[in-house]
Amino acid sequence: MTSGTAPSPGVAAVVAMAALALACTGRAPEFDGIGRWRFAHTTLQDVREDPTGGRCQPTELRDGRKATWCFALAPIKLKTLPAEVDLYFLGTEPTARLIEIQLKIRGCREGELEQWLRGAFGPPIQTRDARGYWKNSVLWLAARMPSEPGRCLVHVLPLSENAEIERIKQE
Repeated sequence: MTSGTAPSPGVAAVVAMAALALACTGRAPEFDGIGRWRFAHTTLQDVREDPTGGRCQPTELRDGRKATWCFALAPIKLKTLPAEVDLYFLGTEPTARLIEIQLKIRGCREGELEQWLRGAFGPPIQTRDARGYWKNSVLWLAARMPSEPGRCLVHVLPLSENAEIERIKQE
C-alpha cells in the first residue's frame, strides 16, 4: 500500500474482523487509573502542565522514599459524587511516576460509591469495618465508606506499591 491509497478490500476485511473480535470479548478494559490519571502514563510533568491548576510539593513517604504530593486539582465525578483528587508521585523530578490517586468525597453517599466501585471493578476482594478492597491486574483500591461522618476516602495504587498498600491496610 502506498501513501494516499485506500487499503485493499482484503486488508479492510482483516482490520474489521480484528475490531469485531476485540468488541466481542465481552470484557470491558481494566482500569489503570481514575479519570485521566493513569499509572503507566501520568508523570509529575503532566500535573505541572495541567491548565486546570493544582499545586505540588515535596513530601516523604513513611518508608523514607522521596515523593511529591499534588493537591487542589480539578475534581472528578464518580457517578454523581464529586471527588477531590490528590496525587502522589515517586520522586520530585518531572518524570516521576504516579504511585497513588487519593479521592476525597464529601457528602458521600456510601451506597452510591459502592455501587460505582462494583460496576467499575466488580465485587470487592474483601470487606471489613466500613471498608472495601478491590484489585485488578493493574491496581489495588481501598475505599473507606465512610472515613469520617459524611466523607469517604478512596486510595488507588498500582500493584507495585506493596509498602503503601500494606500501610493503608493497617490504618
